[in-house]
Amino acid sequence: MTHQENMLDKYYRGETSLEEEKELKAAVSESKTKSAEQDIFSFYAKESAVPEGLEEDLFAGIEKQTGKGKSIRMRLYSVVSAAAVVLIVLTVFLDVRSKKQAQLEDQFFVMEQALFQMSESLQPEPEPDDMLVLWVDDDVEIIIN
Repeated sequence: MTHQENMLDKYYRGETSLEEEKELKAAVSESKTKSAEQDIFSFYAKESAVPEGLEEDLFAGIEKQTGKGKSIRMRLYSVVSAAAVVLIVLTVFLDVRSKKQAQLEDQFFVMEQALFQMSESLQPEPEPDDMLVLWVDDDVEIIIN
């Protein structure tokens, strides 16, 4: 086995260093016989060359695309964020308001029950002969002694 064949085996196993790869590429390209390695190395050499002005064109296109899309996207994000904040604040406000209303209703009911019990305990037992009932409702009775 020749030195070039040993280097190719080592190259295909991935055991070559950068210097060895450069040496192998130079040896293969200088070889007078046509081989698959010569085609592969020449293909990689052609493809590795970057056309002039490509970098500037790419960056100009990127700037153009990100400038438009970024501003529209940022506006959309800010509008959606503002709407979400308003929705959260409104939800919290309505929840606090409904809890406060329920608490007031509970307090009113407790007060009403306490007043009813006080009025029943303070009223003397009615005497049937002396009482004149003028009007009776579910909650109110008008009685004259």
